[in-house]
Amino acid sequence: MKTYRKFRYSCLDISPLGLITGPEESGSVYTPAGARIVAWALDSEVHFCQVEGFGGMVFAVDPSATPGDCVRPVAKSLEDFIGLLVVSKDAALILGAHTWSRSLFQQRMDSIVINDHKTRSVMRAIENTYHPPKIADPYGYIVDIQQSFDYASLPLRPDYFEWCPIRPGMVKWDVGYGTGFAEYCEKSRIGNEITVGRAFQWHGENWFVPSIYLCDNGIVVDSILEVTGEEMARFNLVWGSQKPEDLSAEDLMRRKLDDPLGIEVISRLAVNSSDLPRRKSHVLRWDPAVENSWNARRTLEHYGLDRNKGYLLRRDHFLRKGKNPPIQTMVMNLEAIPAAVPGIRFVAPKPGESMVFSHPVTDQTHTLTVKACTREALDPNFLSNHPCCYTRLTYSIEPAIDKDMIRIVDCDPGDPFQSTPEAPAAVILTDKVPSAGHFAISSLRHTPADSITWRMIFRQKLRSDVTVPVLP
Repeated sequence: MKTYRKFRYSCLDISPLGLITGPEESGSVYTPAGARIVAWALDSEVHFCQVEGFGGMVFAVDPSATPGDCVRPVAKSLEDFIGLLVVSKDAALILGAHTWSRSLFQQRMDSIVINDHKTRSVMRAIENTYHPPKIADPYGYIVDIQQSFDYASLPLRPDYFEWCPIRPGMVKWDVGYGTGFAEYCEKSRIGNEITVGRAFQWHGENWFVPSIYLCDNGIVVDSILEVTGEEMARFNLVWGSQKPEDLSAEDLMRRKLDDPLGIEVISRLAVNSSDLPRRKSHVLRWDPAVENSWNARRTLEHYGLDRNKGYLLRRDHFLRKGKNPPIQTMVMNLEAIPAAVPGIRFVAPKPGESMVFSHPVTDQTHTLTVKACTREALDPNFLSNHPCCYTRLTYSIEPAIDKDMIRIVDCDPGDPFQSTPEAPAAVILTDKVPSAGHFAISSLRHTPADSITWRMIFRQKLRSDVTVPVLP
């Protein structure tokens, strides 16, 4: 009580640490019953409080958080809370620690450099006034107290459940057929979770199937790719600071290829040697260097995964209705979808002439021969005052490449469209009767282009399929 009154009624300006004292009570329905406010976050309804019956423990309340995730303990005492403020230098880090990996927490804490005299004076005054304990590992301290706390013991306000159907910390892990990672679908009964724990290697990567779920309409299979924190750090060192909108089309493809979690997969499931139809797939990412979704964090918590590693979280739904014999065997097949690989940029030779290029994956040399290069236009009555002119390039390739495995596109996006009642915002050019051979269509322009720079995009399967015995 002595420390509380001293902190609440101190003349110290704690705004450099992201806090103000503010009102002593909260009107938020999410604030536990019997709470008294320690401090408020600047410019938000987030507040830190103590709750009657829990000694000096300090709780963080964030009314804007996901239901069930609004209240969490952050310190065993007010003295420890002040110690966390001193070492972290920002109350926002105390609030957000449970949503981040250790590396991201440390990165954000290290990025706070105190240069101004006012903040340094506040920090010295807090240390001299309260003599808080030195907390060597603030992230571990906060996570440990939150993982061991009994959320069912928190006293709630009488009208809490009128606003939120879930108790703090009591979010259920319900998986039903046809739902993703976000929530349970009321149209499907909760699936029966069967722990599998099947680990396997694919293309030198660590994968595992933690659980399957037997539902009324089918089977849900979770599969996870795990990569080390060092792999994610190397990727983020190269690409993390670059915004996608600032990258060229080729660099976007290279970024996807370099991404340890960038693989796209088609899954198949056979039960008792009979193939089941796949209906849906959902994918989540966990990158320890960024702020991840609540659903990804919840999945990591359920399966007990290390937040400092990277994960690709997959959930596949397979149809299996009606009465079925008991499951004797279950086998899953994973097939990598061909990836987009950037090729060269070029100006097409004249019709009848050829050029030589190399496949970026196989290194095989191919010859492209231009058969025709014609200027065409859409019906101007359909798109009046909009770009209608385009160029069609018809060509052949030797040795042959399947036309689904190579695409040639215009490097220039063309002239912009303006959406009007009689015209769409954009037009995608396709042939009603596709040509038998290779052809490319340029972007639309108001006037025919004198010269077009094209680029090649290859689709290449970069790994073989893998078969995983899930059960037994």
